[in-house]
Amino acid sequence: MSIEKIEKGMLFLIPVGLGSENLENVLPTFNASVINNLEVFIVENIRTARRFLRSTGYQKDFDKVTFHILNKHTLISDIPTFLMGAMKGKDIGLLSEAGNPCIADPGNIIVKLAHEKGIRVIPMVGPNSILMALIASGFNGQNFTFNGYLPVNKNDRLAKLKELQYLIYKKDQTQIFMETPFRNNTLLEIILATCHENMLLCIASNISQPDELIQTKPIKYWKRKTPDLNKKPSVFLLYKSE
Repeated sequence: MSIEKIEKGMLFLIPVGLGSENLENVLPTFNASVINNLEVFIVENIRTARRFLRSTGYQKDFDKVTFHILNKHTLISDIPTFLMGAMKGKDIGLLSEAGNPCIADPGNIIVKLAHEKGIRVIPMVGPNSILMALIASGFNGQNFTFNGYLPVNKNDRLAKLKELQYLIYKKDQTQIFMETPFRNNTLLEIILATCHENMLLCIASNISQPDELIQTKPIKYWKRKTPDLNKKPSVFLLYKSE
């Protein structure tokens, strides 16, 4: 009896738009051609994933498509089963809710597992709010740190901001971080109250959207002209003035 060896499928890391922008402006046409050949997806939310797929021209019947949900409620024990299709030769798509998977996103768990199982991982081109904010800030792009979300506790957050200011001068390093959109204004208030008035702050809000704001100014400027960032996806960058 001969046993046929099954070639493993691939894991495609599929970028999603950052908001309501025209996807033709931010995603290569190649992405759509790959997406339309997939029948298994790992997503954070099925409803928004389906909406994104249809916006790319996806034609398959969703009743025949497999969606694995990866979010904070996912059981660790379930995650290995998400790649079973790839082990049997099926290609799989990993989606984020916005931008690239695996950055401020739980997708890295899947990618790490794929490497362990010898599944080829293919990152696809698309928008990334963190890098787009960095290149538009005018700050040091050779030495930077993305800190993710700052601590929620007020005292811990204050301590973290002081630490970031220290690292900016010690390492000549751009410090990047973000917040849940409905807490943006609270974070901005703390930044303005904590950081030195000559420190430069770049606010990059609603990137790629019609009301996009990307502006680099000293803290003392933002104190006079504080924008309303409530419920607007934003990235904050700090760096020293010359």
